[in-house]
Parts: sequence; C-alpha cells; structure tokens
Amino acid sequence: MSISSSLLISQSGLRATELRAGLVSANIANAQTEGYVRRGVEQTSVGAGGDGRTVDVQVVRRVDERLVGMSRSAQSDVSYHETRAEMLNSYLTSLGEPNDALSPAARLSTFTAGMDLLMNNPADTSVQRDVLNRADGLVRSLNDASMNLDQVRASTRDDTFTRVEQVNRSLQTLAQLNAQITPGSSIGSSPDIMDQVSLELSRLSEHMDITARYDATGRVNVQTGEGTELLVQTDAVEVSFVGLTIMAGDIDITPARDGARGFSSGGIAGNLALLSEDLPQMERQLDEMASALVQAFEDADESLGAGAAGLFTDGGNAFNAANLDGLAGRLAVNDAVRPETGGALWRLRDGMGAAAQGPAGDAAQLDAFIRALDTPFAVAPETGLGSPQRLSDYAASMVGDQQKVGVRARADAEQATVSLRAFESARGEIEGVNVDQELQKLLEIEQAYSANAKVLSSLSSMVDDLLAAF
Repeated sequence: MSISSSLLISQSGLRATELRAGLVSANIANAQTEGYVRRGVEQTSVGAGGDGRTVDVQVVRRVDERLVGMSRSAQSDVSYHETRAEMLNSYLTSLGEPNDALSPAARLSTFTAGMDLLMNNPADTSVQRDVLNRADGLVRSLNDASMNLDQVRASTRDDTFTRVEQVNRSLQTLAQLNAQITPGSSIGSSPDIMDQVSLELSRLSEHMDITARYDATGRVNVQTGEGTELLVQTDAVEVSFVGLTIMAGDIDITPARDGARGFSSGGIAGNLALLSEDLPQMERQLDEMASALVQAFEDADESLGAGAAGLFTDGGNAFNAANLDGLAGRLAVNDAVRPETGGALWRLRDGMGAAAQGPAGDAAQLDAFIRALDTPFAVAPETGLGSPQRLSDYAASMVGDQQKVGVRARADAEQATVSLRAFESARGEIEGVNVDQELQKLLEIEQAYSANAKVLSSLSSMVDDLLAAF
C-alpha cells in the first residue's frame, strides 16, 4: 500500500471519527429532548476499483417506521376513548348512580314515597307541601341533567373546532418542514427536520388516525386512516368542521359515515361519536322519562278536561308528542298546586282541574296517581332500554345505562394506554438514548482517533525521512 493511500485512509478515518464523536455528543445532550431520535452512523469502505482507500460515513436515525406507525395508531385509540370519558365526566358525576340522593332515579323514589305518605294523610297540608317539594326536586334533577348534557354538547363542539384548528396547524407545519428537505437528497439526510416531522405526526395522531409515507427525498405524505390525502409534498389540505361533518377540502371524512373515506379514532372521532350517538341517546332517555311522568299524571287525573296539563307539565303546557325533544329541560310542576302563584296544595289530592276542594279524607285520586307511577309504559326503542317498564325501573335503568358509557370509555382508554406504553417502550429501546452506552462509544472513538493519529504521525515521519534522503 502506498503512502498516499495510507494518508487517504487515515484522513477519512479521522473525519469519520470526528463525525461519530459529534453524534455521540449530540445524543447525550439531547437524551431528554422531546421527539429526539438517537443518531448513529453507517460506515462503508469506498474507493476507485473498490480497493477500500477511504471511509464513507452516513448519519442515520435509529428508527423503526413500522413500530412508529403502530405507536401512533395506539395514541389515536387512547385519545378517542379518553376524549369521550373526559367530556362525559362532569355530566355523569352530576347525574350520579341510581342510588345517589340527587340522581333522577333516587328523586323519583323519594317523590313516590312522599305520595305514599300523602295517601295515608290526604288532608295534611304539611305532607302536601312536602310532596310538592319532592316533586320540585324530581323535576330539578331532570332539568339539571338536561342542562348539563347541553353543556357537554357545547364543550364537545368547541373542543372539536379546537382540534380541527390544531390539525390544520400541524399539516401546515409538516408542509413547511417538507419544503426544507432538499429534493434529490436521501432519507435520513436531514435528521433534525425528520425529528420535527415525527413529533408533528405524533401530535396529529392525537386528533385522528393517519397514515404517513415518506418519498425518496424524505418528504412525508399524510393520509387519513381510510385513505383521504391530507398532505402531498408541500400542499396541505384544509380540514373543516360544519354541523356534524368533517371535511378535508371538498371530501367528506366524517368518522363512521357510510361512503366517507375518513378516520375511526383520535380525539375528533371521539367527539363525533359523542355528538352523533352518545349524547342524542342520553337526551332521548331523559326526555322519555319526562314524557312518561307528564303522560302518567295527565292520564290518571280525572279532574282534567281535554288539553289540560297535569301535575307535571311541558313548561306549563300539556304533553305534546310533536314537541318531545328537550322535554326534560322544560319539565315543570303545574302552578295549580302552588299557593304562591295562586294555586292550592289540595289539588295534589283532588286533581289539577278541581275547582274546589273535595272531601278531606278522599284519597281516590291519590291512589290513581300512585297506580300510574307503578304501571309499566311502552319505552321508545330510540332509548336503547327495555320495554315496557315501570317508571322507577326505567329511571334506574337510564341512570345505570348512561353511567356504563363512561365506565366503558374509561376501561377502553386504560386498555389502549397499555398497548401504547408497550409500543413506546419498544420505540424507546430503538430510538432512545442510553447515556452509559454513548459514553462507552466515546471511549471507542477515542481509541480509533488515537490509532488514526498514530498512522498519520508515522506517515509524516516516513515522508520526512524520504525528503531528508534526497
């Protein structure tokens, strides 16, 4: 081997050693940096005729894209279930369990017990006042549940708008990062940019499940989980939210919608499931209970004329089947029993339409009211609950069924989190920085540097000897 060849080999070795030292230092310095992927080198011998005269070194990010994709998918699943659980939490907490004192089921039980007391003391005004208070408590529990459900709906819509804005920002950021990658370069030639791309894709996957593919230059193209393009090179598609529809440009990507090439997980999909499925059914269940109360007391009240309201009313009016939506929020006790509004407590005993008091000990109307509470009624299929049921059974079923939605969401979130942690742990083994291992590499690099330096020193001495000989 000639002196010139030896010089080339040693010089390239020193350059490779210098690059490796820089990468190890960067790895150690960024061990705790979010989104940072450990750097390494691929070293090959190259030269004219393949005689191995020089060393070529390429920087590589230690990453398994298949594993990264599974991790992002798991993150989307976690976000889907956590979003549903978190959005429902405040409502379900206020709703309570069937046996909680403030739940509609418990309030109905309390009201029924009050009616039984009044049945035994039909002329006692203090018992009548107590029944009125219990009726107000029952109505208030359904009013509050309806109001809280409306607040959840508004919060869910607001969160969806916020998430869509974040999706658009991420897509724009990815487009800008793609623009910084020089065409004609190879994947991994811009490791810092690739780290930013990977971090932005992870943020994007919190809102919707995506598929990311890299072209030969390292630029990323992004699609929804079901194939609609969101980012092509440097062109990002704008995502919008109108009504219950998610659009990518002019393409419908609404989750769970027939014919839409959208996505099925992520926070946005969780919100849409709430808005289109969970919340409407919960509202329908509340309205069904309110409807059953209104109709039961109208049908059992023999004092009423046609179109007159019973003890429980639709905002003071009689039941109207065409105006069922939101009835739980409008439910009210008939003012005919309120002394403070010109009514009379004795109508709890004699009926809402009674013009004058009946016999003080006559409990026939009260008996009719109590039997109405205990009579099974046909439950609408839209509620998802069994039919027929007594009001007390229906109230307990309704509260229990709604609580189960939150319980299932939390359980699914926990299960998805287990999968996510497993993927993140596997990624950490590949992408993460082990400081102890990096320090060991520095010792190896020092030895390699010393060996190349000695070769150069020896070659320098040989050249000096040759020059001195002449």
